[in-house]
Amino acid sequence: MTSRVSRFCGLILVSVGLAYAIVAAAQTPANAPTAEIPRFLVYFDEFSANLSNEAKATIADAAKRARDTSAKALVVQARASATGRPETNKYLAQTRSSIVTDQLEEDGIARTMIRQEPIGQTGSSDPSVYNRRVDIIIER
Repeated sequence: MTSRVSRFCGLILVSVGLAYAIVAAAQTPANAPTAEIPRFLVYFDEFSANLSNEAKATIADAAKRARDTSAKALVVQARASATGRPETNKYLAQTRSSIVTDQLEEDGIARTMIRQEPIGQTGSSDPSVYNRRVDIIIER
């Protein structure tokens, strides 16, 4: 009988702890942003840093959003797929980052507001477009 009572008490303590954890996780701090961080994705052809018309439109949308929301900064994170040598892909990511930064500047964003983060090679040797991209992140 004592072991049943002990198990029951242990179960109650675990349940209370779990309930407390759920309530704590559900509460949002007062200064937390309610909307997710705006992110714009610019995709590239394999081994390319050329901007397509669609890419230029995406960059223009990002620049407009940054101006409309009085963004503090924009982060340009550039990636390359793992096809090829890591050194080449790092250079390609740096080039993509510079190209997108130049286009943001042409679209009215001050270069001092842009922080470049060329990440380089990501993913596997799968040359999918997902890994050949630049993320433009708007910081508020």
